[in-house]
Amino acid sequence: MDFLLNLQTEMLALGNSMFSSFGFDFVLSGCAITDNGNGTVNIAPGIVYIGGEAIRYDGDSNVISDGTKALLKGAYIASDMRMFGDGSNKNIYREAKAFVTNATALNLTELKVKPVMYTINEYIKDTILSSEVKGAIREVYDLDGTFDLNFDDSGLGITPRWIGWALDNGNFSPGSAGKVLLGAGRHVDTLDGEETIYNAGETGGRNKTFLTTSQMPTGVRVNGERSTYNEAIGTGDTRKNTTAGGGTAVSTMQDYVVVYRVVKIV
Repeated sequence: MDFLLNLQTEMLALGNSMFSSFGFDFVLSGCAITDNGNGTVNIAPGIVYIGGEAIRYDGDSNVISDGTKALLKGAYIASDMRMFGDGSNKNIYREAKAFVTNATALNLTELKVKPVMYTINEYIKDTILSSEVKGAIREVYDLDGTFDLNFDDSGLGITPRWIGWALDNGNFSPGSAGKVLLGAGRHVDTLDGEETIYNAGETGGRNKTFLTTSQMPTGVRVNGERSTYNEAIGTGDTRKNTTAGGGTAVSTMQDYVVVYRVVKIV
């Protein structure tokens, strides 16, 4: 029996070796999540890789899904004790299962419970994308409303996929929140041929622009204070201090930040 337990351990070690270099905990199969709509989720049974071992998880209901809970590996439990001819009780099978407990704030690799949990497929995607240059700005479409859960209050990425990234909110970057993005490089105006160079990180523009007198079209009169008009002799100006627009160019750019934007040529 002791030999069979050793054989079991060796077989498990062989299977777990396939995932040992990954460095993150994730769902291997099952564990489908049902969002209850009240901040909790139901998790179906499945197989998870946690603490260096692929183990079973029996599922749970009404688990808080704000990232404060996580799946961790439990202790090994003898699940099938038998009495042998010599009167001794021996364990012929043992197993450690995953269970839900409080997440560890500093442990980035544990499998935190959120409306979407980290899977082996997501890990593979992350590995493929790991060559991306930090500082690059990516545009992400948040189709299910959960994207911001990948970041803390300051905007720093906290889930495995987004560690090393941050929301471009100004805390870790020039800040593009509320701004339009301009591609860095040389731009030539199609109407007058004027050339402008935009350097990465530059900002400019305004959300609102109020025209000054000099920015009004040429020839437009801008009247000043009303003067006295003498009706008796029919002389005098009804306005004084009149000025004309100078036709000075005005920027029509919305508040912007200049970034490098890349396109993959297939």
